[in-house]
Amino acid sequence: MKLSQIITIASVGLAASVGAFGQNAEGQTFSIGKKHSIHSKILNEDRTYWVSLPTSYDEEMFSPQRYPVLYLLDAKSTFYPVSGVLNFMSGRESVNYQIPEMIIVGIDHADRVKDLTPNASNRLPDGTEAKSNLMMAGSGGGEKFFQFLEKELIPAIDSAFRTNPYRVYIGHSLGGLTATHMLLNHPGVFDGYLAIDPSLWWDGASMVNQASATLDNYPTKKIRRYFVSVVDNSGQGLGSGQDFHINSIHKFEKILSAHAPSSLKWKLQVFPETDHSSIPLLSWYYGLRFLFEGYEPNLQAMMQDPDSIESHFRDLEMTLGLIMPPPEIIFEILSHYLTAPNRFPDAQKALKVITMGLKSYPDSPHLNEKLGVAHTMANEPAKALEAYEKALKLRPKNEELRKKLAELRKK
Repeated sequence: MKLSQIITIASVGLAASVGAFGQNAEGQTFSIGKKHSIHSKILNEDRTYWVSLPTSYDEEMFSPQRYPVLYLLDAKSTFYPVSGVLNFMSGRESVNYQIPEMIIVGIDHADRVKDLTPNASNRLPDGTEAKSNLMMAGSGGGEKFFQFLEKELIPAIDSAFRTNPYRVYIGHSLGGLTATHMLLNHPGVFDGYLAIDPSLWWDGASMVNQASATLDNYPTKKIRRYFVSVVDNSGQGLGSGQDFHINSIHKFEKILSAHAPSSLKWKLQVFPETDHSSIPLLSWYYGLRFLFEGYEPNLQAMMQDPDSIESHFRDLEMTLGLIMPPPEIIFEILSHYLTAPNRFPDAQKALKVITMGLKSYPDSPHLNEKLGVAHTMANEPAKALEAYEKALKLRPKNEELRKKLAELRKK
């Protein structure tokens, strides 16, 4: 049997065991997040936001870790599906590590037009002036909304949760407009931007028309990534408004090609057989893949060459601007492969992987227990006993480990 086949089988087995462990008792409610409120002095109003924490955030077997934060607009419609997409792409249950686990912060909007437009305008999606002021009434509150994010909401999230300073910003339609506005005019706050079929038609595409000059003076010290999606209107005859909307996005693509610095990594993706309402689902998946391109670890290579673990995550600073230690889950998986009798037992590689993990997570109950297993494999009973004792001290309710320790002490 090939190594890749065995890895796949091992992964499935690990997922099954983790899934069974994570099952709730019958009738118990599953929760993907909580709703919070904050009073904004800048906006002079109370604002609500939703928070979803990674599955590993409160697990006893893991040490406390810090997580990148994904800020998500239009939470009432996007919070649930994006939580599912992100958990699928980063969770142990799916044995899928395409992107890192993240804290999700979903933001509600009582008035989308006010929050998500950078300037007041009375122009329609086809670029013409509206006959009535009612449609665009209240527009132009985007700068105040940005100040609320930067000075109130983000500090509140950083204070309440274990955050990594890497931040992603996702918006659709007018939300994609404000994501692009943030990219161009406030590039110091977020690292990754996902603009879904963005309303770059706003104000006669004024942002697009000014983008060349903005990008010519764009800061270049920091890596930023921008993904923009657009529907495919070829042969659909969608009308002047939709044509102007789509053409504005493609015009922005040409400006990015000509003026974006090398530190700004970007991609435009056209999604056929979608419309403005259905395009978000594919955009979330492919957009997150692009924003974290190169993140996914090669577990087979890491098992064969443990030194590649640290080098892989060190390289992410250069390619993504993401500074983070290897997540503890990576060490958990590799230590499982290298200590399980029916996988790829190798005491020396296991010790190297686990010791590396303990540099970042010295108080990890799981890694200290695995260290005991590896020392046992290496015929080092005294070191094994010491590791097991520390693991039990870190997780005193582990009765299985307590029994194992009692057996070892008898020898």
